[in-house]
Amino acid sequence: MLQLGAVTLVSATMERLLKPLKQPRFVSEILTGILLGPSVFGYFGVGTFYASLFDQKQQMIMDVLELFSFAYMVFLIGLRTDMSVIWGSGRLSWIIGFTTFVLSVGITIPWAHFVGKKLKDHLIPGELNTMSILEATSSFQVTSLLLEDLKLLNSEIGRLALSCSLISNMLGLMFKTASAAITKTIYLNVHVLTTVKEELSRVAILVLMAFLIRPCMSWYTKSIPEGRTIKESHLVVISLMFFGIGLASEIIGSQAYFGAIFLGFTIPAGPPLASGISEKLRFFVQSLLLPSYIVEVGRRININAIHLKTFSYVQLIVLAAYVCKLVASMVPARLLRMPHADSLSLGLILSSQGFFDVMLFKRFFRIGLMSEEFYSILTITALAYAALFTPLISYLYDPSRRYVNYRRRTLQHSKRLTELRVVACVHEEESIFSLMNLLLACYPTREMPMWIYVLDLRKLDGREHPLLINHQNHKRISSNRTRTDRIISAFRDLEDQGWVRNQYYTTFTPYASMHDDICTLALQKSTSLLIIPFYRSESSSEREVKRNVLDKAPCSVGILVDKGIVTYSRNRSLIDSAFHVCVVFFGGPDSREALACGVRMAENPRTSLTVVRLIAEDGFVDDIREAKLDLTAITDFRGTHGSSDRVEYSEVQVEDGGETTRVLLSLDTNYDFILTGRRAHQESPLVSGLVEWGNYFEELGIIGDILASSEMKTNASVLIIQQQSIVEDLQ
Repeated sequence: MLQLGAVTLVSATMERLLKPLKQPRFVSEILTGILLGPSVFGYFGVGTFYASLFDQKQQMIMDVLELFSFAYMVFLIGLRTDMSVIWGSGRLSWIIGFTTFVLSVGITIPWAHFVGKKLKDHLIPGELNTMSILEATSSFQVTSLLLEDLKLLNSEIGRLALSCSLISNMLGLMFKTASAAITKTIYLNVHVLTTVKEELSRVAILVLMAFLIRPCMSWYTKSIPEGRTIKESHLVVISLMFFGIGLASEIIGSQAYFGAIFLGFTIPAGPPLASGISEKLRFFVQSLLLPSYIVEVGRRININAIHLKTFSYVQLIVLAAYVCKLVASMVPARLLRMPHADSLSLGLILSSQGFFDVMLFKRFFRIGLMSEEFYSILTITALAYAALFTPLISYLYDPSRRYVNYRRRTLQHSKRLTELRVVACVHEEESIFSLMNLLLACYPTREMPMWIYVLDLRKLDGREHPLLINHQNHKRISSNRTRTDRIISAFRDLEDQGWVRNQYYTTFTPYASMHDDICTLALQKSTSLLIIPFYRSESSSEREVKRNVLDKAPCSVGILVDKGIVTYSRNRSLIDSAFHVCVVFFGGPDSREALACGVRMAENPRTSLTVVRLIAEDGFVDDIREAKLDLTAITDFRGTHGSSDRVEYSEVQVEDGGETTRVLLSLDTNYDFILTGRRAHQESPLVSGLVEWGNYFEELGIIGDILASSEMKTNASVLIIQQQSIVEDLQ
């Protein structure tokens, strides 16, 4: 417990210290192992304490935990790997994946044997061959973890890198298997017949998994109702299969991790089974097994055993492998017109090494195919390269740069009789009717049609590969209605009202990079508005998605707060739809965008619009240019709609934030929607006292948070709008 506690504490400290330097978790974890190993902790004056900490009894326990952790971690890696990605990969993925494998293996291994002639006295049998193969091949698992650390999993580069690395990794896995059989026969004096029997037994286990276990797992997955988590019995059955396959692998002369990773492959990626198992095991693996492995990795590193000559020659081999992977990735990408910075980023990602590679180094060191010196050199080199290349990748590739716009995509700057394009995000099914009411209130007609891009947001669980699915040709495949079926059915009802066209998408991605799929869809479809629901019960990760969207969106953003009162009626038509809408205008681009949205809704002859303008009593003006734009917007609105009996306009002078709150809380209770801007000037008297209080949701803004609070008497849904900023505004 002392060892595991020390690892957890030091690892968390290192990760916190290295986070500003954009270092991946791999760097902090390996540094922790080195610090607690004999090279540092056991050398600088605490040798006696170190020896007592790692005596024979503790060492035996840690050895068992190490083997156990390795098998479980590769099982989770296989569990989260979606093998169908290989067959769905494009031409570029196959070209880069194949050339990365062929070029690096074809050059690195001969080069290693050439350089190895200088190290004959420092080599053990088979060591050079093992090292060159490990350095020449790539690991899909390392690529996935690196992209997750960089929050690039569902970026363009991230999706391409995952596909390329998975293809290269599968080719490398077959090559490693064949090479391991040859190495055992030549260097470990294993009889050829024994090797053949072992390989045939492996094939038999793989056939058993593919044709018996895989169908069982598919049936098992379908037996779990949608939206439900796995039961304890599911976990028990999978665990028994895990131990059984591991035991069978050991009996045939293979390693337990061989059966573990392929068992992971047989379980369909994603929810509910793979995500449920991953969720149940995550805490156990991260809190107990991973620290055990970190201790063992660091304990075997001995810097004092490294000779300068050996280190220099090994670096020549490692550098050759890195350069081969880099060139093999960059050249095809450049030939297919990928930008220089993106192709270099792709090359660096596919060249990286990580924790899975160190696991293999440790494994071969344990079975006698690698010396302590070579193991120490390779692990430290992988650490150094990761520490150097990861910040460089982060600098070279920033997916948010493409969202910077030089033209406006807003409601205010759209022509009156033009098509409106909207991205409507769905996170919880409860928000669907509120979204449909809002879209219906925007009054699509022949002159003002609407394109709605419905995006279902799903957290990435139980798989490594993020997905963006287009449901344009969606068909129900079973009698049980899935979440996707229900969403599409609801919005098709809206489409049947006329002058509305929908496209449906689902994204499976981590919360940390979910905004990238949302913003990419908005950019590709040239939308003017992006609507995303908000719930006060959301987790911090879910709220972070909203903040990232607000920060990077290439169009205006509407945060919809539904109080669960307004419901959608299938019998309601465009002709019969009637709404009472209020716009709270306090100045600035966001208020002007909210006013433009309200004006569009008022095109409906059955919709009434009330505009309440808040004005500071002292005539506070923070920006002359913005004040003129506000005056122009209000003047145009009153000139166009002032004579309509469905439109009301009023101005209310307020002294401070407290009076603003009282005005907002006294609004009419009969509104269906209240629209307002998100951002208010921090020094404005309209919000004085409220800013200092600071107890509000940042993504709603100060005014929006008051309107969406439970203290409001009205049950109206609230739409808080932020107008898109372009380069001119930022300058």
